Amino acid sequence: MGGDLFRSMTELQLIMLEMKAPELANIYVLLNKSGCSNLERLFVQFPIAPHEPLVDSFDYVGLEQPPDVLENLKVVKITNFNWNRYELQLVCILLRKASSLHKLLLITPSLEPLQVHGIQQQADLLFLAEAVANGKVILSGSDDAATQPFHSDASADFKTFSC
Repeated sequence: MGGDLFRSMTELQLIMLEMKAPELANIYVLLNKSGCSNLERLFVQFPIAPHEPLVDSFDYVGLEQPPDVLENLKVVKITNFNWNRYELQLVCILLRKASSLHKLLLITPSLEPLQVHGIQQQADLLFLAEAVANGKVILSGSDDAATQPFHSDASADFKTFSC
């Protein structure tokens, strides 16, 4: 796909089959390489929580974070947010990089943070708690039908990507 498609895109929907370090890295690469400067709405669907705990390392993904190309991003909706350390890292990056963000909606089965490990994850939790207190982040146990992608059928929408 050409760079022009990404530059003119105002909405992006990502359907994640897994959410571990490689998938987070892929999101960073997509945002770094695409130049999504007109992106206004981002929808991310994480997989439903696994029944077994994650067994990968507790490393913070240290790849180059997206540049400040998200200045027009106004709405982010993340479904199936399970407090996974990589999900948490993505939310914090979006909060830091999207200067025009009006609303970040997290649809989560647990409104309370699950146990996370590591100093960076604790710092991310504090940062997220501050954003919730300021009203920039909304935690919800149910889906907000008012905030939906324009095209919710992945097979019919060429602007929907699965990672």
